[in-house]
Amino acid sequence: MYIFVYGTLKKRDPNHQLLNGSEYICTTRTIEKYTMLDLGLFPGVLKDEGSSQSPISFIHGEVYYITPQTLNVLDNYEGEWYFREEVELEAGTTAMMYFLRKIPPIDYEIIPEGNWENKAMLL
Repeated sequence: MYIFVYGTLKKRDPNHQLLNGSEYICTTRTIEKYTMLDLGLFPGVLKDEGSSQSPISFIHGEVYYITPQTLNVLDNYEGEWYFREEVELEAGTTAMMYFLRKIPPIDYEIIPEGNWENKAMLL
């Protein structure tokens, strides 16, 4: 199965090792627009359903082919904050993507271009 990652699971980001053994497919973006939040050390993406935020951008990320075991690892890592759902991608395929369940009660900024960069890794 395919997974679409847009945050700390991307290449050169701190949690990429959770994808060890997974096959990198491509870099692409979503066909639909969503709202990406910068939560400091990691991003989150909101679906329009029940959110006070309107979808504003395509989400940029990477696609990997993963095993069911890797999916279990990722589900455990994402925990209660996220749920996954299949999305359509500009690369012509679909993949599972993690969405925030709700906006956490912390300060955040909206990432209008839908492309998160780990600022801590850039320092």
